[in-house]
Amino acid sequence: MKKAVLISLAFLLAAALAVGVNVYFQPHRLTERITENDSLFVTCTTLGTKDGAAHNDTQTWENVAVTKDILSLLDEHPFRRSFPFSDSDMTPREKLLVISVYEGGALVDSVILSDSGALSAGSGHYTMTGADGFIGDFIKLAEAAA
Repeated sequence: MKKAVLISLAFLLAAALAVGVNVYFQPHRLTERITENDSLFVTCTTLGTKDGAAHNDTQTWENVAVTKDILSLLDEHPFRRSFPFSDSDMTPREKLLVISVYEGGALVDSVILSDSGALSAGSGHYTMTGADGFIGDFIKLAEAAA
């Protein structure tokens, strides 16, 4: 009888752990943070070297209206929570995208994305696969919507 109880308890603990891990690492979408009624302030910094010296080029777009194309792109690129004790720094390879979200003129959220896939939103650290392509596509849509 005691062995059956221990086996049942171990099974329940393993099931709870599996559910917890599944919930923790479930995919999120940027459309949970950015809606059609929002206005965006977008900054993209490109890092590199020029004539042997460090160089950065920063472009900004103000009052970017959130269009259906932008919402579609945001929905196509899910991101997941990174491992709790991983090295989740924001060091970009070449590009760093900062999206400040405004609702009614007030800042409500911001998202920082590195082309290496590191994403910071709110107080969480996440990872996004294909971040480099997302940044390029997002910039094209921001230029058209600004």
